[in-house]
Amino acid sequence: MPTDYYKVLGIERSASAAEIKKAYRKLARKFHPDVNPDDAEAEQKFKEIQEAYAVLSDTDKRKQYDTYGRVDGIPDMGFDPFRQASSSWRDAGGVQVEFGDSARGQGGFQDLGDIFGELFGRGRTSKTRRQPRRGADQEVEVEIAFGDAVRGTSVTIPIQRQVACSSCNGSGTADGRSCPSCHGAGVLISTERLRVKIPEGVADGQRVRVAGKGAEGGAGGKAGNLFVKARVSQDGFFERDGDNIRTTVPVTFSEAYRGGEIEVGTVHGPVRAKVPPGTNSGRTFRLRGKGVRNTKTRAYGDHLYTVQIVVPKVISPAGEEAARGVADLYQANPRKDLPTGI
Repeated sequence: MPTDYYKVLGIERSASAAEIKKAYRKLARKFHPDVNPDDAEAEQKFKEIQEAYAVLSDTDKRKQYDTYGRVDGIPDMGFDPFRQASSSWRDAGGVQVEFGDSARGQGGFQDLGDIFGELFGRGRTSKTRRQPRRGADQEVEVEIAFGDAVRGTSVTIPIQRQVACSSCNGSGTADGRSCPSCHGAGVLISTERLRVKIPEGVADGQRVRVAGKGAEGGAGGKAGNLFVKARVSQDGFFERDGDNIRTTVPVTFSEAYRGGEIEVGTVHGPVRAKVPPGTNSGRTFRLRGKGVRNTKTRAYGDHLYTVQIVVPKVISPAGEEAARGVADLYQANPRKDLPTGI
């Protein structure tokens, strides 16, 4: 059966040129031999993807394929984008470029060099037209414990970067042929373990920039930046509110009624704090400067703790007598001002 190029790229037969190019870029990056070393199945898939793009990105070839179900000069099976060039093809950095009239300015294989330039941050144009181009920025996410985010920490991140192929010095060709190390792409994928410092007070969703650790630039251009996005886990006791920390602190009726001194846990350690006499349950107090440090202003937020009066679970005659005595202290029903309905 002839190859269904639309199915290979995962697109509809009505797909636009932009949609075809987008689908090719996504699949080429996924199945590229550098990403899948020693994977024969992925390499075969990569060849099929290139064959499909060569046809569907060319206006004339696509029309011929849509009409007759095949394209002259391209077999239905066994296509090899890395084969030696025939009389009608010329090897350009591992990408077969057809110089016939039908390929000129209409997509097809002449676009593959530009595609690889977009994928790997390198150009395929001539030296007279190649301009230094900054590499693309990259982003990774890391999970960080709540306490580490408050105090600051360091994380080690394995990252993949495209680097110039040392075998061909990034040209994609060696001895007039496609470079066997990089398959003509001019770049290799290198895995690097990078240690990144996470500043004190980083919040969930904030990004830390690591200069020059993104994708490699093209034609001598600077590398892009790496952005490390923090995903901060929640804590069972401390709740972050901007640069402030909120907690709920249980107190006894005696402490609330008579006042007293209690210990309040903060992200900086325990602090002795006073509870004024006659404190109601739900009242919130502030400990200045005991919150989280702002990563930009470097100023500390506050710790806000809300007291909650707890009632003894033990019911005893003495407790009931004490409760009746407390009830006599209320001069009015504490719920008298609440609505009774809507």
